[in-house]
Amino acid sequence: MSTVTYHLLTEAEPFSEFHGGAISRWAGNVLRDAAAVVVCPSADGTWRFPSEKVHVLPGLARYRQVRSHLRRFPWDLHRNVIRRVFRPLLRRLRQGDIVWIHNRPDYAIALTREVRRAQGNVVLHLHNSHLVEWPEALMRQVRVDRLVFVSRFLLEQARRKFPSLGASSVLYNGADEAIFYPPPCREEAKTPTVLFAGRLVKDKGVHILIEAMRLLEQRGAKLRALIVGSSNFGGSGDTDYIHWLKTNAPSNVTFLSYRSGAALGDLFREANIFCSPSIWDEPFGMVNVEAFASGLPVVSTRGGGAAEIFVDGGGILVERGSAAQLAAALGQLAEDAELRFVIGQQGYAAFRNRFTWAIARTQLQEISRSLSL
Repeated sequence: MSTVTYHLLTEAEPFSEFHGGAISRWAGNVLRDAAAVVVCPSADGTWRFPSEKVHVLPGLARYRQVRSHLRRFPWDLHRNVIRRVFRPLLRRLRQGDIVWIHNRPDYAIALTREVRRAQGNVVLHLHNSHLVEWPEALMRQVRVDRLVFVSRFLLEQARRKFPSLGASSVLYNGADEAIFYPPPCREEAKTPTVLFAGRLVKDKGVHILIEAMRLLEQRGAKLRALIVGSSNFGGSGDTDYIHWLKTNAPSNVTFLSYRSGAALGDLFREANIFCSPSIWDEPFGMVNVEAFASGLPVVSTRGGGAAEIFVDGGGILVERGSAAQLAAALGQLAEDAELRFVIGQQGYAAFRNRFTWAIARTQLQEISRSLSL
């Protein structure tokens, strides 16, 4: 009997192209042809997976409602709740199966012993810095068969805190070539468009982009910004932060509601520049790779996983939180169509060489095979 890999999404991650986040996009693009089952709190069919490849655990959605409260109780109680939530999955496990846990070290601590009783293997796939940011005493209990990180930045960050980390791999995210691809001929408008697409939360630095666009407007620069997104995936109401952004935006900035799939890909092809002004250590920054796949030059910020993404070019990096540097880089690209083309081609080449989902699928298979040796 062939083995199965069960990919556990987080309690906050619906398996949905529209409502899901980066982990849902990873699973939707990488697992379609794999011997894998997506385990999730909810699913809406937008990824078009066969029903037997999606296992919805209603208890996982209920667990989301109590998770924050459980942190106040002893770990033994929290662990038992996690095991109860995943009991239907644990009953399905057979020898050699893999439980691939996304972004939840506490799931790994709670479930590893149960999975090994069934003679299975456990992988913990980190998309964020949870391993180093969550309570150290608890994180030292992580004892999985393989750790996977979305960037070398996350891996090295974890190794600094836990020198005896164990078997680890880096598996980069990608972009969907059916959605993100360059237009046959990118229109070079008299007033170029810079695009931001993502969650409208403070960490993403949209307020810095707003201030940069104000500086450019004051200088008479020919550039307009299109800001696309919401406070969460799938669209949501305006927060105080979003209200501030819209109230303080200069006239060269336009806001559009959340987009996903083909509608988002169209916006990338209509833009001339992409901007990712994050003010935190982005673990990877999938949206930058989507810009690469679309042939767009990127203006982003230093830190986090950016050094790995832009190692072969594709963008201009500025200091986090500096509206002046951001404005200077955007203005430079706005005035120089040839530079936009050259940097855009660098990014597209980097995408083809390092960041396709086909590459991610091959690496996934290699990691899975290594666990059975």
